[in-house]
Amino acid sequence: MKIYVNENHEIQAVRVNDTGEVLTEYEVPDDYFNGWCDTVIKGYCHQVNEDGSVATYPYKDFDLLMAIQQEHDLQARKTTELQLALAEMYESMEV
Repeated sequence: MKIYVNENHEIQAVRVNDTGEVLTEYEVPDDYFNGWCDTVIKGYCHQVNEDGSVATYPYKDFDLLMAIQQEHDLQARKTTELQLALAEMYESMEV
């Protein structure tokens, strides 16, 4: 997964830099952010130091970021449940 950071190391874009800003691109493993949504990822800094070490840390309130992730997960579950219900209704109509 690609992330794009500004001069303060704040992640400004995920996967695609569609911000119109000139940002530094880094490639990180897809599971680097534990499956978090893009909004939460954008609340983090990603800093690569001169010695090659990497620091990733929140620059926005961590509790707020986790609340956003919980809401994202809840909405994703609701969407999945709705899609399954619609698929069942469609299948029953075909019979």
